[in-house]
Amino acid sequence: MGPRADKHDDVYDRQIRLWGADAQKKMSNARVLYINLTGVTCEIMKNLVLAGVAAVVCDSRPYPEAVREMPCSFFHAEDMESAASENGSSNNCTVAKSVQPKVEELNPLLAGRNSIEERPIAELSDDFFTQFDAIVASRLTVEEAKRISTSLQKVEEGKLFIVTDTFGFDGCAHLDFGATHKFRRELGKDILSDLMSVDPYLSMADMLDVPLEEAKGRWDKSAPRILVLHRLLMDYWSLVDKPAFVKFAQNWLDLNKLSTSALSSDVQDCSLDTLADIAQHPEVSPVCAVLGGILGNEVIKSLTGKGEPANNVMMFSGFDGGCRSFLLEKNEV
Repeated sequence: MGPRADKHDDVYDRQIRLWGADAQKKMSNARVLYINLTGVTCEIMKNLVLAGVAAVVCDSRPYPEAVREMPCSFFHAEDMESAASENGSSNNCTVAKSVQPKVEELNPLLAGRNSIEERPIAELSDDFFTQFDAIVASRLTVEEAKRISTSLQKVEEGKLFIVTDTFGFDGCAHLDFGATHKFRRELGKDILSDLMSVDPYLSMADMLDVPLEEAKGRWDKSAPRILVLHRLLMDYWSLVDKPAFVKFAQNWLDLNKLSTSALSSDVQDCSLDTLADIAQHPEVSPVCAVLGGILGNEVIKSLTGKGEPANNVMMFSGFDGGCRSFLLEKNEV
């Protein structure tokens, strides 16, 4: 065992004790693609890079405009701007290029394994997405998410695909672990179950095709408010020329056969005027940090095959600090 291996074991000693050497090896050999950096995806990336998981950042948006209000303590816009200036890349710079020095700084042991992709999603081939062990994305259009999902379904190995955003004190994530993903449930200390499959399983594309009026569960007689709000904002943020939010939301609710009560809450102001402000300034740092930590753990579950995954929607409320799962299912006719 060489000096580098010794240093690797020293740095990741606590993780090896927690997850085991085999799990840490899988993490150290993995690469995660991050599409469109936001506060929550930066938190996920920070946690995983520190844990030894290499990052590839795909974000062609202009810097610093696209991330000026991103509430991430480590990838702060002003810090990235200074780093980009030092590298002579501050003019006509993409978010991916600007964040690159900060990612490298996080974990020197990953030197040479992290990388960036500055081409827009539309210019990337379907095969591009299949080379990664997991994909974490924000600010995707529904069409982009479906396209990536369809690409991942073509490969035999199950690969995790997360689409997540935060908005005000709430956050939501759709998680697709792949049709062939296998895992072992943790039954106790150092005790794991036999191999299990995600059941029932829906691909990301199928999740996004489920009509919200049919998104009900045992404890939910109608679609959960946070899920509805996430899908509303995904459609709104996808527009280049954005109309007035209130009018857009009213039309969107009508189109999806929902009433304004679908967005109501007993603990916070969810009027369309308030949501219009959230749509313009959506991210709150503590919400990003907490949800980012939870989703980072889901990525680790996927990479290591240890632990039961969240199937298939997770919703976080900053008002009560709770995060719960919700199962989207196809309505078989």
